[in-house]
Amino acid sequence: MKRIWIIPAVVVLLLAISARVGGAEAKGLSGVPGTHAIVQSATLATSAFAINSKGDIAGTYVTRTGSHGFLLHNGTYTKFYVPAAANFTEAKGINTAGDIVGDYVDGRGNTHGFLRHDGTYTTLDDPRATRGTLPFGINDAGDIVGAAHFSGDAHGFLLHNGTYTTLDAPGADKTYANGINTPGEIVGGDTDARGHTHGYLLRDGTYTRFDVPGATGGTHPHNINTAGDIVGTYIDGRGHFHGFLLHDGTYTTLDVP
Repeated sequence: MKRIWIIPAVVVLLLAISARVGGAEAKGLSGVPGTHAIVQSATLATSAFAINSKGDIAGTYVTRTGSHGFLLHNGTYTKFYVPAAANFTEAKGINTAGDIVGDYVDGRGNTHGFLRHDGTYTTLDDPRATRGTLPFGINDAGDIVGAAHFSGDAHGFLLHNGTYTTLDAPGADKTYANGINTPGEIVGGDTDARGHTHGYLLRDGTYTRFDVPGATGGTHPHNINTAGDIVGTYIDGRGHFHGFLLHDGTYTTLDVP
């Protein structure tokens, strides 16, 4: 339900662990400043989802009380959760200023996006979303991309200067926007009517679809840097997962030895 394609497996694991361990609800309001204490408990799982140009890392960890966000800065972990969250907060993206985006689940089981800026949380809800808003990335201009669920499918979105723009790749049944760089170029994935996932680059209003050679199981871009280099994951014909780098039109497979 959360991060698409490859990431759902990680999120399903986090959800499963969180569901088993349960925990008390953390109640509050969006837009509430301040630091919120988290009951200290053994960490059961950790996922790092994003890193900025300063080396700050944002992600999610699971304890017996639920799922929480974390920021790793200069070797120090700052743990946090959205005040309005029940027991589920995920940090998905971070920019150079340290602004963090992600999603949380409220006490009614509804999924919302959030922006964490200078310790203050703002809830992000695409006005068209009926089944959740999931921010995945934020650039240095403060533009946010992600996915919103409405009309029975997932649609990408761009949040720019307070306005949500729906992103639907041509010919796609489902579209997700995963990463955005400083120039505003967006990468993500779209799923066609046959259920096959392709990568896309959205630049100056034009969608360019691409597939890693040999990616019969799907191409899943995750992020793009200022130079336009794209990284992600692809699945080969045997169901094996590989990383990839797309630089100047050339694909390089990334497999840790």
